[in-house]
Amino acid sequence: MSSVIKLDDQVTFVTDPVSPCSGTDFTVSWQEKNAGDEASDDYQDIFDMDDQGTGDSQQLSCGGLAPGATALRTLTFNLPAGDYQMSLVINGVGPVVLGNVIIDDCPPDSTDDGSGNE
Repeated sequence: MSSVIKLDDQVTFVTDPVSPCSGTDFTVSWQEKNAGDEASDDYQDIFDMDDQGTGDSQQLSCGGLAPGATALRTLTFNLPAGDYQMSLVINGVGPVVLGNVIIDDCPPDSTDDGSGNE
């Protein structure tokens, strides 16, 4: 068997913060592993955030993994309010649907009175 890079389902997929606000950066993190018996070449992941045709898609260049090795992957997004379906293509295989993240319009920081003087 050759290299087989896949989502490590023994590790939880996360967004940080868990409930992101529109217009602010948030990260998505996941772990991959090489379930094959040979080292992989370098490869590419594609992470898609889709809200009925709008959203963002990012590519991530990944270094090769030794057999049995794992790697934590992280990307940062900044999106408007919406209900986004998250999916991931790993090394050309997929997509793996990861679920949804709801991005809300959050109230302004209570310490900001709008005057520009904080």
